Amino acid sequence: MGDLLAYLPAAAAMAVGWYELRLARRRRFAPGTRQLCLFGVCMGAAMAVLAPATVTAAGHVLPATAEAWPHLAGRELEMAALAWLALAAMALDLPDARHIPPRWHVRVTVAVCAVAAVCFLASGAVVEEGEVVAPGASGRAGLVAFDVLFTLYSLWSLTLFALPVHAQIRRSGPGPFRTGLRLVTASACVGGLWALWGVAGLENMARTGRQGAGTDPVAMVLAASCLVLACLGATAAWWRGALSAPARWMRAYRRYRALEPLWSALHAAAPGIALRTRTRRLSWLPPRSAEFALYRRVIEIRDGYLALRPYAAPRDTAAGAGMAAEGDDVGMGVEAEVVRAAETEAAAVAAAIVAASSGVRPGGPDPDPAGNTSGPASSPASGPAVRPVRGTLEAEAAWLVRVADAFARSTAERPVRARVPAELQLSRGRERAPASAPGRKG
Repeated sequence: MGDLLAYLPAAAAMAVGWYELRLARRRRFAPGTRQLCLFGVCMGAAMAVLAPATVTAAGHVLPATAEAWPHLAGRELEMAALAWLALAAMALDLPDARHIPPRWHVRVTVAVCAVAAVCFLASGAVVEEGEVVAPGASGRAGLVAFDVLFTLYSLWSLTLFALPVHAQIRRSGPGPFRTGLRLVTASACVGGLWALWGVAGLENMARTGRQGAGTDPVAMVLAASCLVLACLGATAAWWRGALSAPARWMRAYRRYRALEPLWSALHAAAPGIALRTRTRRLSWLPPRSAEFALYRRVIEIRDGYLALRPYAAPRDTAAGAGMAAEGDDVGMGVEAEVVRAAETEAAAVAAAIVAASSGVRPGGPDPDPAGNTSGPASSPASGPAVRPVRGTLEAEAAWLVRVADAFARSTAERPVRARVPAELQLSRGRERAPASAPGRKG
């Protein structure tokens, strides 16, 4: 049972690599993804060939002179995998990797694999008791040369991959690409430890003429770790999005619920802002529609601002409300100024809602018989906003959450509610308009 567990990382590496390779053929992936997938396929195949169960099975099937061939095939597959790893760095077109053309690296790989195969076959190595044994001094020299070529080529390929990728990390900004580069660089570092661990087999061969025919447990763990990190790096754009989806849904849901007090007040004053025919409060939002529901709620709040714009309190009234909320505070920092601006906007919205419920439009000229007004109308959001937030849903929602929180808990709107009716009576002798709720038709 323990021998079969060695096939799990090999099967996983080949399955993930082959699956991602098929996806890369049908849609556009980041540069180097195809090479990293082939690295996973080749390394997984090498781990399967060098597994202890494979070596044992080969001893029952192959003739005695060919029992060591699985060891050769596994090492050749590992060198092919490392070749794809170096080609992945070249496919990224990094500045530090341009001086080595990919075709030259392929030629060097083919030459090294051919020379290594000749050295191994010329040694006449056989398998005895699960170990590769070199008969005679000449055979030992051939296997030592084979191990030296394998170790040097492994370190060379890993260096070609790790150095330019590590240099690119410093040039890249935060994001999935940089995360992927860090993971594949860590994969190369683990691969370097795996290659250096092979020096122990080289030392055994040079000293005793024997070395393990398969992969020992330490090398298996290092190789599996290298594969996992490489796969995570190649698919960083996908799994980062999948992992961040729950956080995005939770953030959208919390902001959606936080906007409830402000939205409810605006909807009561202007029912026409609702984009749904049947408006209901959602206690649960499906993950796929949470961000869209938040986007719709932000639009409805801004539509409520526009609907209440003719009923907005004068700018000095809103500013006075904001000052009343803070008192004689001086020396405020940026955060305190932002809080003050949010409370000022909340007070201005409350004043506009009170004015709309009275049906009178303050702070502007009397309407003409046709119902038109001249001159600009004040906005319910008027006031000393410190940093107007516009352009993205995230920024807009974050600002409106501040306003909604101030609207729900602040006492700034209380003096405004008390002053607005008196100010309406004194504003240019205007007559009280019919109490009709503003809003959008349809």
